[in-house]
Amino acid sequence: MIFGVLAIQGAIEEHEEALKKAGYEAKKVRNKEDLKDIDALIIPGGESTTIGKLMKKYGLFESIKNSSLPILGTCAGMVLLSKDSGYKQDLLGLMDITVKRNAYGRQRESFEKEIYFKDIGKIYGVFIRAPVVDKILSDDVEVIAKDDDKIVGVMQDRYMALSFHPELSEDGYKVYKYFVKHCVK
Repeated sequence: MIFGVLAIQGAIEEHEEALKKAGYEAKKVRNKEDLKDIDALIIPGGESTTIGKLMKKYGLFESIKNSSLPILGTCAGMVLLSKDSGYKQDLLGLMDITVKRNAYGRQRESFEKEIYFKDIGKIYGVFIRAPVVDKILSDDVEVIAKDDDKIVGVMQDRYMALSFHPELSEDGYKVYKYFVKHCVK
């Protein structure tokens, strides 16, 4: 199985290394032609407004939006998969959720915490200026991860969005395997 990692800004190398440790092949996606050679796509953490603008600049925005690829969005990737973030920015809008950007505060308030992940149990989540799911807009969206009362992981059809960074945790491989099992058909 070949994962593409959107390689225009954000935690690119970290995802590549974590995917390889989990037993998957990883390939950088820099243009729409790169989408042809992958089985699933990761939109990494970074800055969602910047990633969205660069996706448009490099001709990736519409190609990703219209593709049939399973997509895992982490942190900024969650924001980009949402319908609304409370900010004026380009969003893929592929998941029936709204999010609150930077819900945990600024960069200096970043932290690691044990959270609950469906069918896996407790795992460590690394939160860096992380968003949270503000509203679920459809019964098709399933909550898969929570930090106390905050929704930090959701799944809908072939899409998964996470507030935290699985690529920075020893437990991250479990999340990639969960994504493959439930979203890659």
